Amino acid sequence: MATAETPASPNSSPSSSPSFKAPVVLVAGTFCYPEVFDDMKQEFEARGHQVYAPPLRHHDLPLLEGALAMKETSLLDYRDDFIELIKGLDAPPVIVGWSMGGLIAQLIAQDVEHKALMLLSPAPAAGIFAAYPSMVRTFQHHFSRWGFWRKPLMPEWESFVWSTGHLQDEQLMRDAFVQLKAESGKAYFEMSMWFFDKKRASKVYPERIQTPVLVIAGTDDRIVRTPISKTTAMRFQQGKFVELYRQDHMLVTGTGLPRVMPEFDRWADDNNL
Repeated sequence: MATAETPASPNSSPSSSPSFKAPVVLVAGTFCYPEVFDDMKQEFEARGHQVYAPPLRHHDLPLLEGALAMKETSLLDYRDDFIELIKGLDAPPVIVGWSMGGLIAQLIAQDVEHKALMLLSPAPAAGIFAAYPSMVRTFQHHFSRWGFWRKPLMPEWESFVWSTGHLQDEQLMRDAFVQLKAESGKAYFEMSMWFFDKKRASKVYPERIQTPVLVIAGTDDRIVRTPISKTTAMRFQQGKFVELYRQDHMLVTGTGLPRVMPEFDRWADDNNL
């Protein structure tokens, strides 16, 4: 539904020849390390796409150094870095965002020309209900720290596995955990307590995204419950929602990636991507 807060600015990209493959920009999520998209990057490259997968700001730093640097980094800082990247590309890209990166991808897409948008279990934008029991359990130990919005969020093993990859092979999760980074408390304040955020950093204006939008989520995702993804898809004029049965949050590797890519292929064929 359109809002009156800002004017709509459609950003559909010009049609291209059937042989042309749009570039792909991958936007990572909470705690993510630079290599998190390596498997997915290879899949897109095998399909003929040029792929860009830079880390979020400060997520290329060692854990403790990054914790100091990023503790007050805003969602808008993450957004701006990717807008600068996309404006330098030769063609409008397909923007792919996972988890918090799914929200950031929407913030990017509403302000820059792009070809299409694929969101994998996207974090909730401002105004979307998110107080599901499993999500409260996942984040309550972070939010219970007074002043968390000025502090880094640090990964914890039990919470990481339970909320993100409880259906995955344990070794895969251990390999991922040792690479995790700190996360910005300010970014999480902007997402979870958006009603107190004067800048409304997590506000998405769906009417400004007129391109095709594919949203994929797993039925067993505990950290971003499936109704959030479904609600997100329904907000867009060209939104499509796909639910993967017996799938957790790990959509860019592990058991999730082989299930996500065929859905992308069908959607890409339908939309000449």
